[in-house]
Amino acid sequence: MSETMIIMTMWLTLLRRKEENLPADLREAIRDELARMIMEPSGTLLCLIANGLLVTVLWFFAPIDLYDLIFNLHGIFYFPIVLASWMISDVPATNESAPDSKRMLAAMGDAAMITRLYRAKHLVLWLFVTPVVITVAAIVGGSTGDWLTMVLVIGYVASVPLSSLGISCLLGIIWPYHPISLKERWVRRSEWKHLWLRWGILIVVPYMLVPALGMIAMAPTLWIFHNVQIHHLHLDHSHIVVGLIVTVPIAAWVWFWGTRYAAKLTMKREVQLRLYLSDPSLG
Repeated sequence: MSETMIIMTMWLTLLRRKEENLPADLREAIRDELARMIMEPSGTLLCLIANGLLVTVLWFFAPIDLYDLIFNLHGIFYFPIVLASWMISDVPATNESAPDSKRMLAAMGDAAMITRLYRAKHLVLWLFVTPVVITVAAIVGGSTGDWLTMVLVIGYVASVPLSSLGISCLLGIIWPYHPISLKERWVRRSEWKHLWLRWGILIVVPYMLVPALGMIAMAPTLWIFHNVQIHHLHLDHSHIVVGLIVTVPIAAWVWFWGTRYAAKLTMKREVQLRLYLSDPSLG
């Protein structure tokens, strides 16, 4: 009898996944997310491009006072790292449930499925962002002739963004918002508290939150650099290597832990999220 129940449960699970377009594994989830991003380029893909252009303009053309206000890191080899953080500092990083509300609602109650969906979203962002920043790092390395530093920087840009995504996605679980056009928001401007004020705060916060979260994985490296400066030592490749050796596993751990916790938090807030994700009029 128990075997029959297990078979029935597995069959119903597979049927639900097929009906709701839920992926059977992480590979399928990544493929679905890639297709969704390409089919809807005005969403996530446009955000990535716009953020990349914005940070590039600010880094190279902003007045020095504004530059110092926005960026804490200085030096051309920091640019690929900052670029990677800023490219994901928007809706793609902090509002992942509402734009994909149908699948998220279908996955409610299944922690493994929710984790799979979040990880697929993050890995697809990583697949789009990483080649860009690696290319930038290669250009910087070619222009400076410092190839070893270039290789080390590539190690950072391939790992640090994942640690940011692993935690920043929690914001969208606590305060999600539906993708509503500016035209419709203007038509409903009398509902300014949740359609303009709440939304406005939630689209600005990521630009500060995501790069800051990236500093969690970068903390050992920054600590090493800070102590080198304090003791007036020469910063060499050995310092960068040590920082990278510590940074990569921290970034991986933060991402794995963050996505698992995101699933737990989603299930904990299931009632609130069901009510919100089921009603796009809530803004």
